[in-house]
Amino acid sequence: MKVTRKNPETVAPPIGTYTHLTVVPRGADLLVLSGQVGNDPEGNFPDDVESQFQNALDNVRRILESEGVTVDHIIKLNVWLTEPIDWSRFREIFGRFHGGTPPAMTLGFVSSLARPFLKVEVEAWAARWETASSKDEG
Repeated sequence: MKVTRKNPETVAPPIGTYTHLTVVPRGADLLVLSGQVGNDPEGNFPDDVESQFQNALDNVRRILESEGVTVDHIIKLNVWLTEPIDWSRFREIFGRFHGGTPPAMTLGFVSSLARPFLKVEVEAWAARWETASSKDEG
């Protein structure tokens, strides 16, 4: 079992790095992460939006790993930015994160987040399913 990502031919291709549709395997657990902001593991916030974006994605990855899943299990990301981002850096950072299989995603610009120094917030939804090896272990 795995998450399936699709871009149906009945609509135009995505205008960015995302997939139109993600299908979750039957019986999967749904993991819903609170919005992750751009702080590093020590709680420090860099000044630039690109570094905050990288940190937020790293936080998503670490939370998923704490539940025994990888970014391949992400079914949807919502990314909120408070200022313009260098799109080449965005694609580079996001490409490393998803490894060539981007999830469904919404990206929006907002006037502010919970604190004035926050420039990015990333919300993630993921699915966890039982594998053959985890059945054998239990």
